[in-house]
Amino acid sequence: MAVETKRSFCRFCHAACAIDVDVDTDSDTVLAIHGVKDDPMFEGYTCVKGRHLPQQHHHLDRLRTPFRKGANGSFSALSSAAALDEIAEKVAATIETYGPRAVATYCGTAAYQNATVLPIAKAFHQAIGSPSFYTSLTIDQPAKLVAPLRHGMWMAGGHSFETSDVSMVIGCNTLVSQYSWPGGIPATNPLVNLRRAKANGLKLIVIDPRRTEVAEYADMHVQVRAGEDPTLLAAMIRHIIRAELYDREFVVEYVNGLDDLRAAVDKFDVLYAAGRTAVSAAQIVAAAELFAAGPRGTASTGTGPNMAPHSSLTEHLVISLNTLCGRYNREGEVMANPGGAFAPLAPVRAQVIPPRPSALTKGAPARMRGLHVLREDAPTAVLNDEILVPGEGQIRALFTIGGNPVVAWPDQRKTVEALQTLDLHVVVDVQMSASAKLAHYVIASELCLERPDVPTTVDRWFDKTYSHYTPAIIEPQGDVIGEWEVYREVARRLGLTLRLPGGDIAPDDEVTADDVLDLIYVNTKVPLADARAHVGGRLHPEFSAVVAAADATDAGRFELTPDGIADELAQVRVETSSGEVIDGFDPAVHTFRLTSRRLKSVFNSSGREIEDLRSRESTNFAHIHPEDLAELGIADGAIVRISSPRSAIRGIAKSERNLKRGSISMAHAWGGVPDDDLDLAIDGSTTAMLIDNASGYDKFSGIPVMSAIPVSLSAE
Repeated sequence: MAVETKRSFCRFCHAACAIDVDVDTDSDTVLAIHGVKDDPMFEGYTCVKGRHLPQQHHHLDRLRTPFRKGANGSFSALSSAAALDEIAEKVAATIETYGPRAVATYCGTAAYQNATVLPIAKAFHQAIGSPSFYTSLTIDQPAKLVAPLRHGMWMAGGHSFETSDVSMVIGCNTLVSQYSWPGGIPATNPLVNLRRAKANGLKLIVIDPRRTEVAEYADMHVQVRAGEDPTLLAAMIRHIIRAELYDREFVVEYVNGLDDLRAAVDKFDVLYAAGRTAVSAAQIVAAAELFAAGPRGTASTGTGPNMAPHSSLTEHLVISLNTLCGRYNREGEVMANPGGAFAPLAPVRAQVIPPRPSALTKGAPARMRGLHVLREDAPTAVLNDEILVPGEGQIRALFTIGGNPVVAWPDQRKTVEALQTLDLHVVVDVQMSASAKLAHYVIASELCLERPDVPTTVDRWFDKTYSHYTPAIIEPQGDVIGEWEVYREVARRLGLTLRLPGGDIAPDDEVTADDVLDLIYVNTKVPLADARAHVGGRLHPEFSAVVAAADATDAGRFELTPDGIADELAQVRVETSSGEVIDGFDPAVHTFRLTSRRLKSVFNSSGREIEDLRSRESTNFAHIHPEDLAELGIADGAIVRISSPRSAIRGIAKSERNLKRGSISMAHAWGGVPDDDLDLAIDGSTTAMLIDNASGYDKFSGIPVMSAIPVSLSAE
């Protein structure tokens, strides 16, 4: 056996950890994964998922050829060339019969770990003239797009975690999820980064219904009742304003709406908030004062509050906390990562990028609920309705790339019904997922070590400017193609040109994945040619920016209380429970709140096919406080029924004292097709079954309540 170690980075999740890959060059087989100790960003860090890339790449059940579903529902293999011929013919017929809007794409989470996919998919949609482009972004944390458009942004960015005196983490468990928004605990080596910051005096506040792994390191764990983040944050803001703990000089110079916000939160006194949140008034005050004291540091959120009721309001309140306390880089300070290595150079000034609320209704409209395209993403929460509801613009053909709609989209039964009515559904994946089983064509795709790449999803979130290019480490075996090639080949068969920032791909052009990268990433701080010439990751201190003074003509200001914020706060104030946003909610029945959690050994629906990882996360347990189990007479390990106003699922109870009483904690994106003969202990259940996508949704993004779902709990 000839073994060679090759430098790359992992793409099992978003973190993009630097890795060394041991390859048997005789058989082109991945043997082992190691962290890169001298990598300046990751410092040798890897997680358990990344260390199982060999098992993922060489799994016996991995798809190695495309499949077509026959009239009897069974699948038969065919070549990728033949599959793409048929797919292109059906796409052309769909456009001819129904118009281009009838052809849609859904790019799931895995698409964000592949630098070529989203740009090529968008170019394809532009070529056919279809606005029906959907991603997981609009059912994950779309409030992070909505809130800045209403509030405004700071051109020089917020304080980095490395320079923070205090950090407030709301509904995010970075030690498990490997995700962090700017200012939060960096996912590049989260535990080391956290311990280092704590040793330097960082004060950590964690707001979460569960004592998560991150909360174990908190100076203050605020164990809020699930779904009551807006109430808690409004009370904290009220205290900070009334006690004049905010940065008055910054607010006077850069902020509008302080008096309106003061009035909007006035009824959220700490005694009222204590009753709603099940957090003591004293702790609410202490958390507000600890954060306001700073003087440096940020508040950041994760999927918890972004999937819960009033998600855009919650994100707005968090941004408002940062703005009130002036947690932004000022003139003369250093912004270590102004936008990422693979983005163009841009000015960095101490000024506000004004709100652009008109952008929220600028995009193409959905056919229901008054929703619009958000940035370039149509609202995924209504995609099942867009497929089911007849009329002009109804979606008849769908490409699913790097996603698993059956277990990820909200309102599972409606999703399955919708997918079963499509004229054409093409799933590009590495395994026969629940969604692939409902598709007409399943295209076998490359995995991360089989393609060249750069970490463009997360590079703008790193604390420092960092670049990493990887070539393909091994060749794919079988009739396996890249996700980008699906669109390129369909476009070629239709005679369409794909237009990218660096040039066009005409139908007769021969291009490689590296060619596509060159056409996508142009005018970047770090040219791709330079990145290719360097093995492994590297820091670029030369791109750290000293924050310049504001433009002399600048008059931009933040808006603390844009249209709708005061009204939504008033709505929250008259609610007795966050569950009231859901149609059919009965406070006497739906006394529990089901929250979403992250698991170390799987990434959404990826990883459970790997035997060793599956043994670590044996099922999607329903984690419940032992006193709640005892009160209901339910034994640890018993099968339970969890019912929402929409539907019900079964789960296996698991006692967890770290939970707030009244909470049930389960992972997202487990399970399979409803009514299949599933083994509950292996496949688990999907919480998407419990979600009603037509009530309680955010009016800007359409995201429904996907966490803090009101449910009842009983023995099966």
